[in-house]
Amino acid sequence: MAGITYRREIDGLRAIAVLAVVLYHAVDMPRSGFVGVDIFFVISGYLITALLLREHERTGGIDFAAFYARRVRRILPAALTVTLAVLVSVGELLPRDATTRTAYSAAAAAAFGANIFFQSVTGGYFAPRAEEMPLLHLWSLSVEEQFYLLWPALLVLLLRWRPAATLKVLCVLAIVSFVLAEWLTYVNSQAAFYQMPARFWELALGGGIAFLPASGTAHPRMAATSLAAVVATCFISMPHFPATGALPVVMATVVLLWTIHQGNELGIAGSVLRSPPMVGLGLISYSLYLWHWPLLAIYRANSIGSGSALVRLSLCALAVLLSIASYRYIEQPLRRKRWPSKRLLAWGATVSVATTLAACTYGYQSQFNKIDNPDAIRVENDTPPAGGHCRAGLYSPVPLRDDCQVIDGRAVSIVLWGDSMAYAWEPLSDRLGQEEQRAAMDYSRAGCGPFLVIPEDSPRQADDKCRTWNAGVVERASRANTVILVAQWSAYLTPNGELRDMLHDTLVRLSAVPNVLIIGPTPEMHDTVARCLRNDDLAACAMSRAEYDTYASPLLSELRAAAVGMQNVHVIDMSTFFCNESECPPMMDGYSLYWDSHHVSYTAAKAYASQYAEKIAELEENRSYKSRRGAGG
Repeated sequence: MAGITYRREIDGLRAIAVLAVVLYHAVDMPRSGFVGVDIFFVISGYLITALLLREHERTGGIDFAAFYARRVRRILPAALTVTLAVLVSVGELLPRDATTRTAYSAAAAAAFGANIFFQSVTGGYFAPRAEEMPLLHLWSLSVEEQFYLLWPALLVLLLRWRPAATLKVLCVLAIVSFVLAEWLTYVNSQAAFYQMPARFWELALGGGIAFLPASGTAHPRMAATSLAAVVATCFISMPHFPATGALPVVMATVVLLWTIHQGNELGIAGSVLRSPPMVGLGLISYSLYLWHWPLLAIYRANSIGSGSALVRLSLCALAVLLSIASYRYIEQPLRRKRWPSKRLLAWGATVSVATTLAACTYGYQSQFNKIDNPDAIRVENDTPPAGGHCRAGLYSPVPLRDDCQVIDGRAVSIVLWGDSMAYAWEPLSDRLGQEEQRAAMDYSRAGCGPFLVIPEDSPRQADDKCRTWNAGVVERASRANTVILVAQWSAYLTPNGELRDMLHDTLVRLSAVPNVLIIGPTPEMHDTVARCLRNDDLAACAMSRAEYDTYASPLLSELRAAAVGMQNVHVIDMSTFFCNESECPPMMDGYSLYWDSHHVSYTAAKAYASQYAEKIAELEENRSYKSRRGAGG
């Protein structure tokens, strides 16, 4: 590699990346705009490697202190400014738990570990909504920072050890990283998304371009095709992301960067990428990436639903103005300062440590000093208490544990089976068990409906762990006396009636169970009840009865059709408990019906169980349950 010179086309490519990300976050278009982050990863890998190789060719080595000093100068000032602005704002604009979480995320980001932090708090189904975390976007910076800690040393090692094979070794490492990412998408999709080893291949492929000769062989038509492919990938749904799902955008970006790397004219693609609007947007892309998300997240946290699209776009326009100011008055002045590398590194380390300690202190104090709406806090905590039930998070081990078969020496007689909605209905199985002195077990797994097979075109896909989990549950459930099936049925509804077929397959396996109860669809509020309480606007949460009937009718039809001819199955219509003639309210008799927007609260589930346990017992009696109890255990 002979060297690297500034190419305006790269700033134009940055503009495409940041536009895709910002518009996706603001209005969910383009459909896969999140791949803009992958474009940034490839660009970063290329530029960093090109700079390091130029230095190695010129001096025979790499000055690590100078390299990291440049990274501090490039990344830290703007990121620190945005982080401090967010911390100052959230104290007044977010509830106590969100303020605490934001402070801890700032500490993690300052310690280059935002990706690790956000995997831990967004990985579970019951975690707070990710779109309301003002510093969530800093996960990608942490991925890059972790890459920077590894990459220079790796290059020095390879260039000294096997200089002729360096590119081949890097390609092998990229392939290993890609295989790891593909594997993790099946076993731990959050780790695949957030962690640097699973993203290494994207940065490494960008770095590999810098090793190629700049021979001017790229054809303008290739540049135009690859540019069109980069844009197209932002609009196409990407399954199995970020492994095979990210491959199209990464490869399109790699080819486009290679055409730029050749140093010749790129025809129409070059004209587009070099245009003043694209270059200007590319120059402020880093600051725009930093500023846009906190504005959107704080707005969403204080709005019913996702708020107004017009307001979100206006906030993005404000982010552009803040980015221009940030670029001109923060990024550029500090880049021009030529402090000694060791001094700059010492300053960066001091600022990072100070920010981490200050943010942790602020987060700790906010847990005790900040006043929040007590009713809202009570609603958010109105979930089933931890007990002896067999629940599984997204990444819990499978198959089922031995202690999920027997309770206090008694074989399980009542089984509650389903996704997170089943977890919410635990008080119902508890009540039935207490009344008849039977052992009740909750087999709930987040995002995993009670189906043995889920078609590929279903809105919610099941991973291998879900399938393994359900295979174990159905074997236990088929030996019970009563099985209660619960799910967010709408998540599995398809135009082709596959919900009916999926549920029918499950019911066939449960044909020997005397009583199978299917909890019908419950209303879904327009926002979380806690937020409506904080905004003193419960009406904004409520679902009208007409809305509910439109939503529930096709689901009830599918559930009933699945059970046709099965005398042991009863579908329960939940509207009489959750709705009146005009609406389905968020609260009833002074308590919330939901702890978020659709999961039934513990209090509501207990109230329903208290009112309807006798009715359910009658259903069991009508099916000669008591005469068969001895045979079933």
